[in-house]
Amino acid sequence: MHDINPKSLAKGAFLLTLGYFLFWLLGPLLLRDQGVVAGLPLWFWCSCVVAPLLLCLAVRCWLVKR
Repeated sequence: MHDINPKSLAKGAFLLTLGYFLFWLLGPLLLRDQGVVAGLPLWFWCSCVVAPLLLCLAVRCWLVKR
């Protein structure tokens, strides 16, 4: 079992949260004038579907690497 480094854990959590927030925020800002996919605007898919999926993928990669 590995020892938990609190500084590394805090830094990783902060970076993941910041990355998620920025990706979530950029959806409506950059894609507001784009088309519609399956009845919903493209920014919705970016902010509400892709951003959480990328967050989960990043967390999984981060934890597997440890």
